[in-house]
Amino acid sequence: MIFKNIHIVIATVAVAYGATYNVPEDFASIQGAIDVTVDGDSVIVDPGIYFENINFLGKEIVVSSRFEVDGDSLLIGSTIIDGSSQDSGGSVFTFKSGETNESVIKGFTIQNGNGNYEDPDGNGTFYRYGGGIYCQSSSPLISDCIVIDNNAYGGGGGGVFCYNASPLFYNTIIADNITDDVGGGLYARDDSSPQFNGCEISDNISEYGGGCYLRSFSEPIMINTHVIDNTAANTGGGIVLKDDANLIADHLFVTGNISEGLGGGLYVNNANPTFDFLLVANNSASSGGGIYIRSSSFPIFNNVTISNNSANLYGDGIYLRDNCEVIIRNSIIYGNNSNQIYFRDIGNEPELDIDYCSIEGGEGGIQTNDNADLFWGNNNIDQDPFFCNSNNNNFFLHENSPCLTSGEGNNLIGCFGANCGPINTGPVWYVGANGNNGTDGSFENPFATIQHAVEGAIDGDTIRLISGLFYEQVDFMAKSIVLESRAYELNDYSIVEETVISAPPIGGSCLTLSGSSNDSLVLRGITFAGGSNHYGGGIVIEGCSPKLIDVLVKDNNAEIGGGIYLSESDSELIRVVVKNNGANLGGGIYTTGGNPIFNEIIFDHNFAYWGAGLYLDDSQSEIVGSRFVDNHAFIEAGGLFQTGGSSVIDWTGFENNDGTDFAGAIKAHQTSMQINQATFSGNIAGIGSFISIENSSIDITNSIIWNNQGPMIKVNDGSASFLSISYSDIENRLNSIPTSEGLNVSLGLGNIDQDPLFCSPLNKDYRLSNESVCRGVSSLGGIIGAYESLCTDPLVLDDNNNSILANFALEQNYPNPFNQSTTIRFSISEKGNTKLIVYDISGKVIKKLLNDFLVPGSYGVQWGGDDEWGRMVSSGIYMYTLSSGSLFQTKKMFLVK
Repeated sequence: MIFKNIHIVIATVAVAYGATYNVPEDFASIQGAIDVTVDGDSVIVDPGIYFENINFLGKEIVVSSRFEVDGDSLLIGSTIIDGSSQDSGGSVFTFKSGETNESVIKGFTIQNGNGNYEDPDGNGTFYRYGGGIYCQSSSPLISDCIVIDNNAYGGGGGGVFCYNASPLFYNTIIADNITDDVGGGLYARDDSSPQFNGCEISDNISEYGGGCYLRSFSEPIMINTHVIDNTAANTGGGIVLKDDANLIADHLFVTGNISEGLGGGLYVNNANPTFDFLLVANNSASSGGGIYIRSSSFPIFNNVTISNNSANLYGDGIYLRDNCEVIIRNSIIYGNNSNQIYFRDIGNEPELDIDYCSIEGGEGGIQTNDNADLFWGNNNIDQDPFFCNSNNNNFFLHENSPCLTSGEGNNLIGCFGANCGPINTGPVWYVGANGNNGTDGSFENPFATIQHAVEGAIDGDTIRLISGLFYEQVDFMAKSIVLESRAYELNDYSIVEETVISAPPIGGSCLTLSGSSNDSLVLRGITFAGGSNHYGGGIVIEGCSPKLIDVLVKDNNAEIGGGIYLSESDSELIRVVVKNNGANLGGGIYTTGGNPIFNEIIFDHNFAYWGAGLYLDDSQSEIVGSRFVDNHAFIEAGGLFQTGGSSVIDWTGFENNDGTDFAGAIKAHQTSMQINQATFSGNIAGIGSFISIENSSIDITNSIIWNNQGPMIKVNDGSASFLSISYSDIENRLNSIPTSEGLNVSLGLGNIDQDPLFCSPLNKDYRLSNESVCRGVSSLGGIIGAYESLCTDPLVLDDNNNSILANFALEQNYPNPFNQSTTIRFSISEKGNTKLIVYDISGKVIKKLLNDFLVPGSYGVQWGGDDEWGRMVSSGIYMYTLSSGSLFQTKKMFLVK
């Protein structure tokens, strides 16, 4: 690495060839040894605490702990010079007699000094300066030391003070020092040019210049130096450069500093510093979170990274004002809250010349306030730099960062090169409960929050949750995104229950989706559990229509909508299990307004006062292929309560629901229902075990109403309702329908009154046995009731089956490899169109083995190695894919001849 225009003495500190004095063997005190030395001598100090205030007396000697001899860094911390020996105070070390770089201290902890009471400029005013080290008109060399817990109240330089002095610091830590004025760690003024190499200036406190305050006609140098976590009550949390303190810096890292006023990281006032390979990150201030530049300053920044800084008022990254002229090249200014660069709106126009840089928001990331002289180069970019892990202060770049080759000469932008593999750029982003938003969202390095993944995703992307527990409210920003578990990726649907979004410990809904920005969202394969809210304990969906697929909503509660609350929503819910939720209204789901679709939903063991399974309030809904089982209403409607609106109910079972007082299965209030292919059995209520009707119109076809406990139908007094039943099996049909002036009954064609012969009601299996009279008597000559499959088929809607999709599976073909024919077996969990297609390895369709409407069950299909035209295909690898509804699986097979 080449350091341009840097003139620094590179010295190897070694014991000189003069006399060597040992402390405490030869002298009890370090000062006593120094007093007898001459130039070229050395003083070696054994471990211990020495309460002294030491003056070098202009001697060119080496004073070192045994670290110089033994090379053990532990000796630095165990060889302590404590400056609290003088009641009147004093610096731990004083250099004011023309000491040079041949005057060396090495390997000490320097602590508890409170500064010399001095008048260095001779103007008659005395202040305390340099709690740890006082340098006046001298330039000693300080190596491998810790300058800690010193102070300089009523003056400056809590750790170190320089006046017309240019000491050299190597591998030295200046930390936890304090002053109530300037320079918590270091105060250098009046032709002082201290040099730092491999040093750290950290956790110091002052009014101005928490880490360093450098001023007045100097050229300080910082190389490979860290200025971190310092605090200023006024300006310059990290470093203040003032009045021609023209710092030259190479690989300087200014991070985590705080200024209550201006310039969290750097404050530059009437100075002309030059920075190469500078990091300014995670600093904060009132204005100029990263850097504050003003008043005829002419800084040059090259290969700089300015990121994650914040300002309470203006200029999160950089603040510019009053005639400053700034040049920035090959740099990254990204991730600094709302604005990357800010120009003050009054005063003389600052000038900014910026090129070959990555600026978040491009030119729009610069707020000029119509008071800027901006030279925007043609080579700037606005692309995510792909930091390895910016949240953990890792600002190295991923291997595919655009900043690696976008600088001048196709070279680096920013202060760090590549140090981690290529970043994940989608379309799949992973989020883990133990993730980190500073990573790339890959499976190996997941994000910590769903919101962070949403912000980086584009339409069509998938956000995949790694199994665990998540607490988060998310805005999906009008993006067409799928949020899912890894169940589909791993073909393991037990993962649905292992991937849980819950409410925070203080309560609330598990997830709230409000407004049209969530319309294009798809939620798949996730459990929502443990929420408690006024409405929508599990999920709140209002004013938007996301799609929910293979979702489990359980163990939530609310006053309204224990599991899910839908308001003015046209959401489609597909294969959702709503279980063990509770509310006053709508234990499982409550919906008001909108046109929701409920497709293959299981309402299981939910409870409420009204509408234990589902409460529909003035909605136009469709319920298809669903099941209401074992829900309990403490007053009315164990299964479904509908008031207003209308509904279509197809291929749906209502079994073993308890309405307590009224309506074991359904309460219809001022609504209309079309019920087709439904089964009502085992429901119980004081009256209306099947249905309670009030000012409603109910049309029932192809359904079974059998073995419900208590009077089957309740008609409210004063009601004007209509009930039409046809092609249905109604237990005791001539006596079960009450005669009431409030109910107009139409018994149409095809009704019967015979035991449907369910497969096993004791096991909640309400499918029909082979001998059932209900097979072949529907309006279309098919079965009546909710279930088509045979007693020997898998019971898909078994509420004890917690794995929602466990019955969708594609097996490996057998035999494999094969040379004549092979059998492919599979099972599906939903009725619908099912396809089984063979492809070659290039993706070309070879043969469509199946394209048909199937009911849930297990199947087998043979393939003889021929294509769509009956021609035999060649040996090789082939793919076969099963798709049914929104589910699909793919496997390989081998044909050999």
